[in-house]
Amino acid sequence: MTTQPGLHEQVLVDGLREGNLKIFDYLFHYYYSGLVVFAFRYTGSMQAAEDLVQDFFFHLWLNREKTVIRQSLKSYFFSAVKNKSLDFLKHQKIEKKAETKLKFFQEDPAEEQQFMVESELEEQVNRALAKLPEKCRKIFMMNRFEGLKPDQIAEMENISVRTVEGHIGKAIRILRMELKPHFPDFMIMLFLRNLHCL
Repeated sequence: MTTQPGLHEQVLVDGLREGNLKIFDYLFHYYYSGLVVFAFRYTGSMQAAEDLVQDFFFHLWLNREKTVIRQSLKSYFFSAVKNKSLDFLKHQKIEKKAETKLKFFQEDPAEEQQFMVESELEEQVNRALAKLPEKCRKIFMMNRFEGLKPDQIAEMENISVRTVEGHIGKAIRILRMELKPHFPDFMIMLFLRNLHCL
């Protein structure tokens, strides 16, 4: 049984069909980052993920008048991008990899839902990162995204290891505060701890 869009979402769907550019722009910016992360989980290529999501929105706009959405916008968007990602894998002649992933998700639908949650979390993290002081953000990203150790960062930035650790700690505190209204604390800490593995 499909879930009908809520009243607020129905307004967005109707506005999209009518060619409301403001609504389309809102939907694009609200969902884009999360969909790219989601597509990347399948394709393993950020460029391919961005291309797929941009192509999805392009065709969404072109076909807006005949688009039928019988579920939530989130479910519709993620489902469409999932199908595009699987098609991409097949067209890249790596059917074995695509079949393995497809079988995996069919056997464990909960895992797909987890990827959707993680993609939303990453989008919120990106927004929170933008609120960090410049130096603090740079050091945090060097540590968590580039996998550099505090002593390596200290040498590169010509500062003490303690200062580096202070910036990282400050970044984590700010990110936890920014993300707390959206996600459980254990999920935030687990995610932040494993950012360098993404």
